[in-house]
Amino acid sequence: MCNYIAAIESKYTGNPPTRGQWTMNCAGNYQLEFLQLLEVTTTATLTTTTSKATTSSTSTRASVSNAPKSLTLSGACTYKRALNGLTYDLAGTTAGGWPFYKA
Repeated sequence: MCNYIAAIESKYTGNPPTRGQWTMNCAGNYQLEFLQLLEVTTTATLTTTTSKATTSSTSTRASVSNAPKSLTLSGACTYKRALNGLTYDLAGTTAGGWPFYKA
């Protein structure tokens, strides 16, 4: 059994839709809410005196490697308004291998 806050039907399962009409559980009533999930980006500046760089990579599902690392939510119903502005970080994958986010 899944206890969810909101759900949306989408044919694309690689990432959550960034905007759309979601069915949201608001105090036991399911209602349509227009939710937006915006990617959180940061810019960092690094100064170094080293001229040699080493990189490594691991094999992951394409859907996870393309998934945003962090998302922020807006548009939650009044009952769930505390969710607005929260940052959801990529926490792993579901049993099906799709991105899973956690606040």
